[in-house]
Amino acid sequence: MSEWGWRIDTTGWQSVARTDARRARRTPTILVLLSITIITSIGYSIAYTYVGPSELTFMGFLDGITTLLSFIIPAIGLLLGYKSVAHARNTGSILLALSFPQSRAGLIIGTVVSRWALLVGAISAGLTLSGAIAAILYGTNGIVAYPLVILMTLLYSAAFIGIGVGISTLTTSERWITLSTFGSYFLLVIIWDGLTTAILLILHRFNFNILASPPDWTLLFQLLSPESSYNLLLRSSVGIDVAGEYVANTAPTYIGWWIAVGVLIIWTSLPVIFGFYRFQTADL
Repeated sequence: MSEWGWRIDTTGWQSVARTDARRARRTPTILVLLSITIITSIGYSIAYTYVGPSELTFMGFLDGITTLLSFIIPAIGLLLGYKSVAHARNTGSILLALSFPQSRAGLIIGTVVSRWALLVGAISAGLTLSGAIAAILYGTNGIVAYPLVILMTLLYSAAFIGIGVGISTLTTSERWITLSTFGSYFLLVIIWDGLTTAILLILHRFNFNILASPPDWTLLFQLLSPESSYNLLLRSSVGIDVAGEYVANTAPTYIGWWIAVGVLIIWTSLPVIFGFYRFQTADL
């Protein structure tokens, strides 16, 4: 096995992160994506007055804003990462970057760090401002848990940055990258729960009675989705009314918040690791 198979050289990732962040902040598309994150958060804190129930509470606001962000953040994260490395390869700027004392692994790690840092800033700003507005308008009952909501949301966002950058390292074909990005969003955010149901019905020869009392493994399979893991973390740490099936009395004891954290870490790292080993031997 070659040397890099045993030891990964991460030289120069800090320099890559700083340079990529500076360039990204001057890119209109990226600024629009980050602005959408902030505007959505602030906008919902005001819109909740009109779309919320008759009794407006801070916890009700949390329930709504996290549901909204569970759909928006995956799209933003994927779009921030999906052309980050491929664009540099297509323009040839990656050759200049690698002519400095930095490795291919350092390039990938630095890109992940910079793109996630940008999204962290947007999410933190948006949720901080929206939380302040919500506290003024709807009271402060439950606000103590708000920092945990921000933390869980940041961890959730990291998973999709990792997936996006991982896709970007696999090829320079923009068509393939675009299809993979939209396919990832559709699979992991839109149809994962339906896919679980379909698999269960196929295994049980379309006996719909099984849906009334599904086996334990279906809960674990559902939890492999970043969105389901995010919802479980919100339910376990804050008490937001989502993912009730994971905390019911009938739920298996081995399913808990620690599995959800592990799933999000795996989605953050595994696509990047897989992409790195493809990128390490790619012809630039």
